[in-house]
Amino acid sequence: MRTPTIDTHSPSGDRRFKVEAGIRDPSAQHLHDLEGLIDHEVQTGRAAANRAARAFLQRGLWVEVYDDDTQELLAGPFDPDQAAPAYIV
Repeated sequence: MRTPTIDTHSPSGDRRFKVEAGIRDPSAQHLHDLEGLIDHEVQTGRAAANRAARAFLQRGLWVEVYDDDTQELLAGPFDPDQAAPAYIV
């Protein structure tokens, strides 16, 4: 029996990004320790993902950007105490 799949692609075919924000450096946390994660957004398209990441950084949060389909880390972690990068995704 085949398990049904859910299509998570947008109708326009844009790539989806998951932008995660936390209170501490995610690279210093244990694998799958989500205690420091306090917010996330799924955005369609690079421009929207960049806006979300910059908004989290302005709030003083660590930021990572993942491919929503593959869960591959694409950018980050970004330290809110450092200058925001010119290019995120």
